[in-house]
Order: sequence, then C-alpha cells, then structure tokens
Amino acid sequence: MHAARASARSEGLGAWVAGTVRLPLAAAACAVVAAVCATGLLVSPWSAAGCAAGAVAGLSAAGAVLRRSVRRLGGITGDVLGALVECATAAALVVAAAVASWG
Repeated sequence: MHAARASARSEGLGAWVAGTVRLPLAAAACAVVAAVCATGLLVSPWSAAGCAAGAVAGLSAAGAVLRRSVRRLGGITGDVLGALVECATAAALVVAAAVASWG
C-alpha cells in the first residue's frame, strides 16, 4: 500500500505525517489492542468480543476512507487524517456497543 503513504500536497499535516508509521510499529499497536481486548475476558466473553469487533470495524472503516482519499486526492491531507480518526471512532463505538449488548 505504498500509495497510502503519499501526501496529496507538499505542505501541511499530510506531508509531515505521511509514511511515518512503519510496519513493526503498526503491528505492535495491533498487538497491544488485542491484549487489551483479551482482558475483556475477565469481565465477560461479550466484552472481549465487542472490543475486538469494534477494533476491526474501526480499522476497516478507516482503511476504506483512506483508500478512497488516496484514489481521489492522490494522497493524504490533514483533513483526511481527521476524517480517519472520526470514522474509525464512530465505527468502533457503534460495533462494540452492539456486540456487547448481545451478552
């Protein structure tokens, strides 16, 4: 996904941030999230499932917005980064709440 690391413009937040997160750091962040979700098993299986489903939903939503933005704009901007945060948060919270309410 090399295109996702590109900045749409040479100035601004997108140019400053684009390509700064390397794969090992992203993998470590995912491992930490998985460990946090696993601690939900201490409360109930539904808590852990809600956490994991929310994380997957948030990453999926952000990934979809990122791909669309890179295709349309040719890279990322600061506004795209903000949109990624908002979409990921909304998707994660809605899915986590829905799954946790089933338990």
